[in-house]
Amino acid sequence: MADRARLRPDDLVRAVVELGLARLQLKRHRPQIGDASQNAAPIDHRQSALVDRVAYVIPRVAARLPWQADCLVQAIAAQRWLSRAGIATRLTLGVPKDKKPTFEAHAWLSAGDRIVTGGDVRDYVPLARP
Repeated sequence: MADRARLRPDDLVRAVVELGLARLQLKRHRPQIGDASQNAAPIDHRQSALVDRVAYVIPRVAARLPWQADCLVQAIAAQRWLSRAGIATRLTLGVPKDKKPTFEAHAWLSAGDRIVTGGDVRDYVPLARP
């Protein structure tokens, strides 16, 4: 797992840029949601290192921004970053397994069999793709 000592200085700047662009993209376009029944393509060792960095830096930077960077914005930002490196990902939207009195949804990004953003998603059921 990436830690502060292994983060490149440009990772923080890159995360801010990607989160800002993701927020703008979300306002203008519908995000590409993956089919929850299929895993994203496997990732190799080199790609795994970048996935670790992105998974570490995106939520930490998102928590410190002056604008809202919720789970969907984080997933889109990480997807943009990883796709530029040729890493296939899957963005998934889900709802809690336990019915809630109000609607609640969550977004997460997967690369291979790993969750990149969105944290522990075991308590969520992916929504069917339209």
